[in-house]
Amino acid sequence: MKARRNWSRLHVCGILLFFAGVAALLILGFKGPLRSKLERESYGIRTDEIDTWQSFGGTWDVQHGAVHNNSDERGAKLVTGSLKWRDYTLQADLKFDGERGDIGLVIRSNNEEEGVDAYSGYYVGLRMMDGTLVMGRSDYGWSEAMPVTMPGGVHSGVWYRIVITAVGCNLVASSENLATEQMAWMAFTERDCVRSGRIGTRSLGTGGTWKDIRLASADGTDYQAMVSHAGPAEQPEFPAREADFNSRFRLLPPPVSAKASVLQSDIKTHIGDLQLLPRTQLTSVVLRGVVTLTSPELYVEDSSGGLVVHNPESPPLNVGDGVQVSGLAEPTLYSANVRGGSVQVISNGTPFPPLSVTPWQAASGAYDARFIEIEAHLRSAMHVENGYQVLEFYEGGEAFRALYADHPGGLLHGLQRNSLLRLRGVCVIGRDYTHDLIPFVVFLRSEDDIEVLAGPPWWTPWHVIILFACLLAAASLLQISYFRIQQWKVNTITQERERLAHDIHDTMAQSFAGIGYQIQGIRSSIVRRELDSSQHIAEQLGEAYQLVRKCHEEASSTIAVLSSSSKDVRRHLMEMLAENVRKLAGERIRVSREVIGEPVLLSLRASNALLQVGQEAISNAIEHGSPRAITLSCRYDRRDVKLTIVDDGDGFEYDPSNPGFGIMGMQKRARDIGATLEILSAPGVGTRVSVTAKIHRLNFNRWMFVRS
Repeated sequence: MKARRNWSRLHVCGILLFFAGVAALLILGFKGPLRSKLERESYGIRTDEIDTWQSFGGTWDVQHGAVHNNSDERGAKLVTGSLKWRDYTLQADLKFDGERGDIGLVIRSNNEEEGVDAYSGYYVGLRMMDGTLVMGRSDYGWSEAMPVTMPGGVHSGVWYRIVITAVGCNLVASSENLATEQMAWMAFTERDCVRSGRIGTRSLGTGGTWKDIRLASADGTDYQAMVSHAGPAEQPEFPAREADFNSRFRLLPPPVSAKASVLQSDIKTHIGDLQLLPRTQLTSVVLRGVVTLTSPELYVEDSSGGLVVHNPESPPLNVGDGVQVSGLAEPTLYSANVRGGSVQVISNGTPFPPLSVTPWQAASGAYDARFIEIEAHLRSAMHVENGYQVLEFYEGGEAFRALYADHPGGLLHGLQRNSLLRLRGVCVIGRDYTHDLIPFVVFLRSEDDIEVLAGPPWWTPWHVIILFACLLAAASLLQISYFRIQQWKVNTITQERERLAHDIHDTMAQSFAGIGYQIQGIRSSIVRRELDSSQHIAEQLGEAYQLVRKCHEEASSTIAVLSSSSKDVRRHLMEMLAENVRKLAGERIRVSREVIGEPVLLSLRASNALLQVGQEAISNAIEHGSPRAITLSCRYDRRDVKLTIVDDGDGFEYDPSNPGFGIMGMQKRARDIGATLEILSAPGVGTRVSVTAKIHRLNFNRWMFVRS
């Protein structure tokens, strides 16, 4: 009993231990793997690990344990890790390889694609243009918090260390100049934040180098240790979508008149901050930026926005010059104006990289006075208006114009309607240029700001009309051809029937009539007892026999021509004549054939006439000449064909004035096709019969368009 109780206790303890183990595994499964994985992923990148990273743009490689991007591409990214990584600290040392742009780190990255802001996540980096530490949210658009100035500025070839800690929706970052140990701190928060994602490196408009990239899990303690050095947490300054932009910035009254009071405070600020200045008074400001356009007015831009400087006092300026602008700021609905300002050149650099936007985004006003890149279809040919070459575009439901100072010649004159173009220029919303007819215009700086991506599509209305006309003409031609073929077939059949009727009338009908006359004469002579002897009767019966034989041959020839099983006389003329010799004489007579020249396909009527003339000549030679050999020859010239039948028989004395029935039939058939018949013969030397016919070639125009 006691042993049984102990066994029950052991059983219960085993069950409890089993469930405890399952619970521990579940806990470790949900919490442990992140920490252990992050601890394992805390490393410096080596060359053999680059395959674990995925690039989106750029030219990436690893040398001596450091990652390099050798491309100035805008928005090149290299990412790795898991989409489930949540709270962690990312650290890396980095330096600029160029003299512009920005480089940094990406955290909590999702849905990456090639493009400037083509991912969902956060970016922390250094920007060389204004020497600041920047942080913001990317969601296929860019929302940036207020940048923090980096002590000593940002320079090429200097190593900086960036540390980012992300816990929940709170982010904090630091940047340290490893040479001077100067540091900048920045905190960032967002209510609807991205809570997990991969890590990566990113550059914009410059090459860069990253080394000693390390990753470790983080919690609230790590966040508090860093945020104590930073100021209040920043939030995104500009929403990513136009709808969010319109809901945050309500329409304000127009700028104050020239009589408004002036606040003389010489505020040093960013261009984007001018929107926050009071609109009831002008404010004296000092700001820095890069020149993006010098004509018709001076446009200056920094990372936060753009503005126009009216009537500035300045030396000659070029696009890309870094300048300091001092003057009276006048906020507008989407950007700002500076009046009565002075401009000083502080650096000579490269032009500012454009922001890639859609026509719909440009029309929202969020990119007023900004240097943009936009793609659209050319709606009409270039025309000159008020001293500008004007190109009109339409894309995505938005119509706009591109303006360029007029001068003769150039690329703009050769652009074709409906071509897909890529433009780079300054977006302007002002009604002085839009006249409230279009949402915005784009000022081009040079012809190099236009790139033809694709020519106009072939399917224009004019081309469709031409194609339809060609198809209609082709259909009409086919219809005419069909009708003419049918008419030609009917005419051919009719002509052949007429020919057969004439042949029967001229041969068999006349032969039958002759037979009737001969028989009727013999009968009359017998009734009247006028016959002198049986020899005379035999001669008359012989003539009647010749007529019967002739009639039989004509009937056989006609049946052979009409028979569907007979060979095509147009292609087998010589073969059919040789076969006729064999039928009549067997193997007693040697037959030879010869074809001279390139054979031509004759008409059916001409072929039948030559066949019947040849058959008659062969029949006469075999019956009357007793030949040992017959030679068949057919010579084709360019204009005529000549058929010759030669035998070595007895021959005869040919009298053209008194031909027999056979020769008369051959002459008749030769005349029917416009041919000439020639007979050469003498007793003891054989016979030569030749018939020469013209070759009639088909005239297509006459066949198609002349009525029969």
